[in-house]
Amino acid sequence: MRDDHEELLARNPALLSRCFWHLARRFGETAAGKSPGLPIFVVGAGLLFHQDTVEKIHRMNFDSRFLKMIAERPDLLGGLQSRIEQAYVASLKALQLGVAAGIFQRDGGGGFPTFRALGGGDLPPPLRNPSGSSDMIAAARRLGAWFALEPFEVIQRQLGIEF
Repeated sequence: MRDDHEELLARNPALLSRCFWHLARRFGETAAGKSPGLPIFVVGAGLLFHQDTVEKIHRMNFDSRFLKMIAERPDLLGGLQSRIEQAYVASLKALQLGVAAGIFQRDGGGGFPTFRALGGGDLPPPLRNPSGSSDMIAAARRLGAWFALEPFEVIQRQLGIEF
């Protein structure tokens, strides 16, 4: 077995693609049909790849926002910039996989590309809820709602990150 086995599993592009689908779906529902841009997915991955952050976010309300999370757990911001930078390639792979699998549509527009979640109310049955990922998926849904409620520039300031 490889020394980085857990690391490889955690950065699984299929799992991240499923999480991104839920993030994009909730973003679209909250933002009246708009689709999230690439920076939102990359920042989302940096948050979703951190177990303590996932545990905190998945228990919070959809109406909560980043400021409440930061006020309650400011320690979660430690290393966030580094986690986001490390999650960049995994984010691109997950989005590429999602587009190829037909669960995302890449939209153009000014600036960064955006990605819209495709499909009915849920993912196809084989992709729905793999064991052990329900907390990440719940966190991704909340992140989608939170990202839709604030301009990205405001979220950058709140999280103390650069993109």
